[in-house]
Amino acid sequence: MIALPVFAGGSKKKEETTALKKQIYGLHKVDDETTSIPYLERYLELSQNELYFKLLYAKALLYRNDMVVPKPEEPAEDRINKAKIIQKNYNLASKIFQENVLHLEKVRPRDPNLGRWYYLWAFSEWFSDNKEKSIKLFLKAVKLDYRLTEAYYNVASLYESLGQWKDASLYWRKYEKAEKELEEED
Repeated sequence: MIALPVFAGGSKKKEETTALKKQIYGLHKVDDETTSIPYLERYLELSQNELYFKLLYAKALLYRNDMVVPKPEEPAEDRINKAKIIQKNYNLASKIFQENVLHLEKVRPRDPNLGRWYYLWAFSEWFSDNKEKSIKLFLKAVKLDYRLTEAYYNVASLYESLGQWKDASLYWRKYEKAEKELEEED
């Protein structure tokens, strides 16, 4: 467990939120989202309406790497319980992304990172086993940010996993074409 700083009194709230922001930004800068989770949770307790930090929290849950993965040699009940914990984590990330990406789209429809947030939301839906929704979100992401060509790759993979080979083939071609266009642009 990470020791979080505790400040007394309401006048210290700003100091605490500033310290938490610094810690959160530092951890996300070095791709250590998992370690940032307790800091984000505390920050969101203090500042419940911070849209950007809610999105960072959802991202941290999506990239979380401290969850125990079930192993085939474990008893079935243990594997099921571990899988439920992982699924609950992805479901929470999906819920947070949905609430906050849609809100971000309303308040800042031209936000340059909107496509990236849709992209991350799509992954959380995929990992929550909502493949159809994930496909729609990946397509929305690439529509908002043409540089997210990997979205086509993911859509093709999703269609393959659903056994929809014609749709998969279409998106493999879209992916290849988009990649070539990006290379030509550079």
